[in-house]
Amino acid sequence: MIGQRAPALTPAQEREAYRIATERDPACVRCGGHGVTRDHRQNRQRGNTRPSNLQGLCGSGTTGCHGWKTGNPEAARNTGFAVPRFADPAEWPGLRLQDGHPIWVLYDDAGGWVEITPAEAKQRIEGVEDGHCE
Repeated sequence: MIGQRAPALTPAQEREAYRIATERDPACVRCGGHGVTRDHRQNRQRGNTRPSNLQGLCGSGTTGCHGWKTGNPEAARNTGFAVPRFADPAEWPGLRLQDGHPIWVLYDDAGGWVEITPAEAKQRIEGVEDGHCE
């Protein structure tokens, strides 16, 4: 079943989402490096430039962690650096370097995140893959 299309965001709404994500992710969420670019976890499409779908990664689409994500789509999806087209980015877990240690999180659209257990992250990712959505 095909759902309704997400409403288009205004340029001001997109700018605000980028601002929020930039403040939340001043360093690369994967390696902690600098030279961060704002990346869409789920490929950019109408209405999905929201903080839960944005992350700071070092490099560009071909270099650094951003390049790694582009070149390793399955690994990026399994670690939440990429979100499948069918999933809601706010419900898809992501890894995030926090105080030098990777943690699993769910990002929200206010610019925050909540830490979840590795078991919950695995269930969310693999449960969807196996067709056992909640």
